[in-house]
Formats: sequence, C-alpha cells, structure tokens
Amino acid sequence: MDNLIPVSYKLLKGMNESLILNVIRERGPISRSDIAKLTNLTPPTVTNITNRLLESELIFEYMMGESSGGRPPVLLKINPEAFNIIVVHISSNKINAYLTDVEINVKDKLSEGIPVSGDRDWVIDRAKEFISKLMDKSDREIEGIGVIVHGPAKSREGISLFAPNLGWRNVPIKSIIEEKYDIPVFVENDVRAMALGEYWYGSGKDVNNMVFLKVGYGLGSAIVLDGSLYRGINDSAGEVGHTTIDISGPRCSCGNYGCFEALASEHALTQRFIKAIKEGQYSHLADEARNIDEIAPSDIYTAAREGDGLALSIMDQEARYLGIGIANIFNIFNPELVVIGGGITEARDLIEEKMIETVEERSLESCYGSGNIVFSKLGDEATLKGAANMVLKEVI
Repeated sequence: MDNLIPVSYKLLKGMNESLILNVIRERGPISRSDIAKLTNLTPPTVTNITNRLLESELIFEYMMGESSGGRPPVLLKINPEAFNIIVVHISSNKINAYLTDVEINVKDKLSEGIPVSGDRDWVIDRAKEFISKLMDKSDREIEGIGVIVHGPAKSREGISLFAPNLGWRNVPIKSIIEEKYDIPVFVENDVRAMALGEYWYGSGKDVNNMVFLKVGYGLGSAIVLDGSLYRGINDSAGEVGHTTIDISGPRCSCGNYGCFEALASEHALTQRFIKAIKEGQYSHLADEARNIDEIAPSDIYTAAREGDGLALSIMDQEARYLGIGIANIFNIFNPELVVIGGGITEARDLIEEKMIETVEERSLESCYGSGNIVFSKLGDEATLKGAANMVLKEVI
C-alpha cells in the first residue's frame, strides 16, 4: 500500500458507494454477501461497486473467510492509508490534537495545557497551530477535521455555545477553521463524542439503543436511539443532569435545586464529604489533608476502601443518588443499555451493588427488566474514537 494512488473518495458516485464504504469501514473484514445482506443491495450491485472501490484502492482484499460449504468468501477491508483525518479535543484545561488514519490508528499527537489566562483567541490560535503542524506531518490527504468541545454545542452549525471554564459563548468554531483550511469541519460536545465511541467500539457496539452517562466533576449524558444520536429540536437533548432528584437538595450550577448533577456528580460527593467534616464528623482524611477543601474524589474512594466510616457513608449516598437518576432514565427511555463513564468508574467496586439495587427498586419492571448497566472500559479513548468515527461517516 506504499504506492497508494491518490484517488479521492469524493469521485465516488451515489449513495450506494458511500453506504458500502461505511459498512466495510465499520464491519470489515466482511464478505460481499454479508455486505449485500446488511445494505439490502443486490449481489451484482455490491460486486460492481466493490470492484470500483478496489480499483481506487479505497479498500483491499484482506483474507479468505471460512467456507460454509462452497467457495471461501474473500473478506474486504478498508484501506487505512486511503486518507487521514485530524481530531482536536478542547477540554476545560487541555488541548489534545490527533492525526489518525481511516482505522483510527493515531499517527501523531500534540498536547498542551490551557493556562488560566488562556482566552478564546489563545485557544483557537493554538488549535489552528496544532492542525497546521499535523497537516504538515501527514503523508496523506486530510479529508476532515473534528473538533470536540467541553460544554453544550450546536453540532449542525458548528458552534460551541458555552464553555464555562474557558469563558466563551457562541464561538463559531466550524466557520473559523473551515475558513482557514477549506476542509470540512465537524463540531461535537465531548460527552456525545464519548457516547459514540462507546456505541461503535465499546460496550454499546451490540445494541441499538443506549444512554451514556458521564459522571465526573459534572454529570452529562447522551442518547443513542436506533443507532443515531438523539439531539432534540434545539440540539439539547440528553440534559438528564438537570432533572430533579430532590427538590430540597443543594443548589445546582444551573440555578435550580436538587438536580441529578448537584447530587450525584463527583464534585457533589466531594462537597458533601467536606461539608460533613466541617460539621464535625470524623474521617482520617481530615488529619492527613493539608487543606480539607482540596480533598479529591480519588482520596475519598481510597479512604472508603480502607474502611473510613464517613467515606463509606458518602459513597453509599452516591450510589443511591446514581440509582435514582438511572431508574428515571430507564423509565423514560427504556434503553437496552446504560453505560457509565467518567471519573466515577474508579469507584465501581464501592457503588455498583447499591446503585443497581436502587435502580431495581425505583424503575418499572417493564422498563428495566430487559436492560443492563455497565461501566465504560474505554475511558477517554472513547472520546477520540467517537469523534473520529463522526468525521469519517460524514466525509464518506
């Protein structure tokens, strides 16, 4: 494949070519007969199109499959060297930029922390600098750029609506970057990108309907229905973190009281722990910490495993609040799967049993009986994979 002919996929004609190429990319190695079954196209149509894709070197014949009685099928796979893409992940405190091939193998990475003084222009300029450097290093054509942002975003318009830690609102990232590079740019929220990564490459790859719940400093979610993100009429679907769990609960960052996020996020459980110490409850962490206000979630998890009474009590509350919120998710969406990601996965052993027990108590049997709850194993890798898959689907 070192002598790849630079034939652009843009020369492909019609939806069937795009459909087949995406099936090969996502399901390969795969036989022509299986492609026909998945796409509902006739075998002659599949053969004609795959022959053209082979000639363009966008796919290649990977290996012989197992025979089911006749001639063994030839399995097709997408050519990872067909083109490259770039993914830029702008989190609350760091910029990561990746150069990947079509199989989402990372070929290069650039990373830098965002200083406290980093404003909108600094972040955008550094993102452009990273893109330019990766384009210079790329040995293939760059066909698309994905930008993942922290906080709500209008994906269709490519606008970052609000990034509180960066202090910006309504930043038209898509138009800014497309104007400079004249390459298609696709913008997505980090939680949705992570959900897509879980759906295509992680725990959700064998289901049609899934809700992803990221529990970290905040609490975000994304909904996948029949294989597609459900966005809502204003691209705002999935804000389960701001559904009410306890109307007498603590004030949330949104201004309401008792939101799921205000009770079940890692920030919430840490604040609950610190408040209890200041009110006189004992934990050995109070003796060990130089500054009580700097106690981190991981400190509480460790203390709980060591048998610290206050830490165990706080984790028990966390499990119950998560269980209540997840029960609401099952009662509303009736998904096949709820995937939990984010920092809380570190505490799985401390919360899973009580959380599931609470879900069983508070959800309807018809809504949860056939469902399942799992913890993410991909972690942050899901964000890159989801973002890259989004770009690849769009450009193909």
